[in-house]
Amino acid sequence: MNVALVHYSVKRGGGMESYLADLVRGFRAAGDTVDVWAREVDADWARTLGANAYRLLPLPLPRVFRNRVFASRIARLELTERYPLVISLARTRGHHVAINGGTHPGFCAAMQRADSAHDRSETRLERAMLDGAETVVAHSRTLAAQIGAHYAEAAARTRVIYPPVDGQRFAPRDARARAVARQALGVKPDEIAFVFPSMDHARKGLAPLLDAFMQLDDPRARLLVAGRAARKALPPRVTPLGYVDDMPALYAAADWTVLPSRYEPFGLVIAESLACGTPAIIGADAGVAELMGPDDGIRLPEISADAILAALKQACAAPHRVPAGFIARHGLSLADHIAALKRCREPVR
Repeated sequence: MNVALVHYSVKRGGGMESYLADLVRGFRAAGDTVDVWAREVDADWARTLGANAYRLLPLPLPRVFRNRVFASRIARLELTERYPLVISLARTRGHHVAINGGTHPGFCAAMQRADSAHDRSETRLERAMLDGAETVVAHSRTLAAQIGAHYAEAAARTRVIYPPVDGQRFAPRDARARAVARQALGVKPDEIAFVFPSMDHARKGLAPLLDAFMQLDDPRARLLVAGRAARKALPPRVTPLGYVDDMPALYAAADWTVLPSRYEPFGLVIAESLACGTPAIIGADAGVAELMGPDDGIRLPEISADAILAALKQACAAPHRVPAGFIARHGLSLADHIAALKRCREPVR
């Protein structure tokens, strides 16, 4: 089958960029040809993935116009006339399956953003995206409920399909491999390492996490900030790592992954951490929390410095590893995910 994927960018990046890369790998492993239509393309990364990538906006545009112009150009391509399966991860029109990383109204409410012309435009694009899809895929029951609340007409066409985790990359490591990974990061054997993986620190909760961490009276605790550089100086015992290519090694080195997000429709990095055996601290209303059992980590009752501090203290008192088999327990293999997406063209029963 020749599959078309639509997204804003083909490059190394955050959760949706990683998910796009997984889709390319998964469809290719199933014997399909993959074309990606995007606003921005890292040609070297696309070649690494084995995707045919097409860039539609070669000239820079002001931010307020980019998504609208991209959506218009995608619509004019009439991709559904050329491909048996078209999946969009962006707010566009002209696809069979819409996969939304989160609702824009839900994001704005969680971030307490004032209403703006840009946000109203994004919501209109999102509504058109969902209205035009045969099937809407939500990555959690939490997100499915949000879609129903903000776009009631899409509720009947919405299926919950949790995102996949690559079990070849994200898997537990033995004690020796963990020790090597910790040594490479300068983490001492007796230290308790927390990793905060984020490309959007405001949404992912770095500010309350730092407030809590500075109050944590445990000299063993270290916080490793992976992803986008912080905009301000970090306190002692907090180490910025920048963008990390080998995330499985980072999870192996860590004792806990912490992500106190203000808005988290799923939280793929947490699922990847759990697959590596590293427990997590996450907001109770995050989508991934739906899959977490008692041994998988701590759910925050609220996103506040006090709640995070209490969780950090609990984590320092009870370091442990997550039992192997997280991916299998929840059916999160990439092959299963690709098969589920292909079934999306079948009527919802």
